[in-house]
Amino acid sequence: MKIGIIDSTRNCYVSQPDIEQACFGDTPVRLFQVSGSDQLPDELAECDGLISWHLVPVDAALIDRLDNCRAIVRAAVGYDNIDLAAAHRRGIAVANVPDYGTEEVADHTLAMALGLLRHLRQGHRVVSNGSWDWREVGELPRLSMLRVGLIGFGRIGMAAALRFKAFGCDVAFYDPERDSGAEKSLGVRRCESLHELLETSDLISIHAPLTERTHHLISHRELQLLEGKYLVNTARGPIIDSSALLQALAHRRLRGLALDVYEDERQPIPALFNEVDNVILSPHVAFYSQAALPELRHKAASVLKSILEEGHHRNVLR
Repeated sequence: MKIGIIDSTRNCYVSQPDIEQACFGDTPVRLFQVSGSDQLPDELAECDGLISWHLVPVDAALIDRLDNCRAIVRAAVGYDNIDLAAAHRRGIAVANVPDYGTEEVADHTLAMALGLLRHLRQGHRVVSNGSWDWREVGELPRLSMLRVGLIGFGRIGMAAALRFKAFGCDVAFYDPERDSGAEKSLGVRRCESLHELLETSDLISIHAPLTERTHHLISHRELQLLEGKYLVNTARGPIIDSSALLQALAHRRLRGLALDVYEDERQPIPALFNEVDNVILSPHVAFYSQAALPELRHKAASVLKSILEEGHHRNVLR
């Protein structure tokens, strides 16, 4: 049996496959670091299982080359870089790791939201310019009077809800995939439509997976409903239509914007992001802590090992 790890030469997550090798014991584990899936060597076809990282797409063309592969594990919660249909046609099981880094992403969401709400970037500018006039920071809302709307109410969405509630916020969510009753368990409100959530919230935080349904879920019409409000995205960049977002920023529609993810993370950020002071950015780091990355690597390897040796795992995607 052979195991392969597919990672990118840019922003690589794995420098040495030591954690994965420890999990698989004597089974050979090979790390493939490339800038694109077309650069992966023919040796990949010999692998019985693969661990896939963020920046290299596992598309139909690549999957057709996987002669021996029985399972692919996406080392993340989201799995939008894998062609599920192509894998299933080849009889390849695909799984993700939904139970890592929940607290890191939820904490990062709160950090970004607090930075927006307390005008930390504006305050930094004021002091850097030699002033101590607090009035230059602008009008600040009281957190406990805010209505927070969450798009997506999975593990991370629920963790974020608990954190916002700790500040006294009124929390609601929109998630058509979530069973009825989830709102009662955490004492939050369910909105039956995205329009209702956007219209009735002061701050929107995105926690949905990237799917065909959620691609550009937030576009021109939705951003018009967010006039004078805050928007935070720590989920997936393409959930927000970037051209519509730039237009909204140019017209000063949003009161504040915080992004950890972007529609195209291979390109430099638009200049407009640096020209306005109500935007907070981070480099797709919400998942990370010193504990989270080793945890993710170990869990991804453990899931793959379970599928290959036992034929099943609860994380397998249907």
